[in-house]
Amino acid sequence: MPDNSLPRHFLIIVNPLARAAAQSYRQRLTQRLTEAGIAFDIWHTTENYQANLRHLRQCQSHHTDWVVIGGDGTLNLAVNGAANSKVALGLLPCGSGNDFARSIYRKHDDAIEVVLGEHSRWIDLGKCNERFFINVLGLGFDGQLVADMYAHPPTIGRRWRYLAAALGKLLCYREQPLELSSAQRCIGEPAFMVAFANGRYFGGGMQIAPQAQLCDGMLDCCWIGRAPVLKKLYYLMRVFAGAHLHADAVQYWHDAHFEAATSGLPIEGDGEFFGTTPATIRCVKGALRFKLPEQHEACKS
Repeated sequence: MPDNSLPRHFLIIVNPLARAAAQSYRQRLTQRLTEAGIAFDIWHTTENYQANLRHLRQCQSHHTDWVVIGGDGTLNLAVNGAANSKVALGLLPCGSGNDFARSIYRKHDDAIEVVLGEHSRWIDLGKCNERFFINVLGLGFDGQLVADMYAHPPTIGRRWRYLAAALGKLLCYREQPLELSSAQRCIGEPAFMVAFANGRYFGGGMQIAPQAQLCDGMLDCCWIGRAPVLKKLYYLMRVFAGAHLHADAVQYWHDAHFEAATSGLPIEGDGEFFGTTPATIRCVKGALRFKLPEQHEACKS
């Protein structure tokens, strides 16, 4: 539960580039808070990640409840600002992919009611070197996609940028050598894509890790190795339904700590560019207090 020693004070974190639904969410949320007599502040993110992070960490002592109005990238920023604090973080999803929201909300859930409520659970986070991620971290194909989009921002709408970039990259991308080790196994061979998952979805609804749980102290690793182009397309289609785990080129396991020793591979986390390998990737158990629907299956006590 949130810290009851302080009166509730909300910080509403808004991505100014979020979809049109953001304005509706903001109006509904602020109206409800005003009617309830609960204090709130509205803060808009900027393009300066480090400045954003410094501001959010200063807000830890002033605001009991944070609400993100945006997508996975804005959520990642808030997660890094709130990790290992008493802040209760909630999400009103209105980004281009909203992949983490797919792991927490069902069709009948009212996200406004969830973020206004006091029902929260300590959930796990992933951590890559010094940066947290809440959903999925990727090396290989998806890491290169995000790196390319950061270097050459697309001119088409944000909603379609991942799909367009993926289709353009798939035909020419070649598997990259990768040395990956964990307690469960060690692999040193070319990989098309490797995902480390706390949530289940990425890439706009692909169920890359259908067995992932938010509170099990583990990350699910999905390794997709060398395969012909047509098989890659087939695998990607099966990923949407989470039906790829038994494919020949796929290895899937759970672990709490991984070492990616190879140098120079781009890394993406929650759709954001994290830098390049080598990297230490681990699960940090119970690192974030997150607002979930009361009947959510995660972390039931």
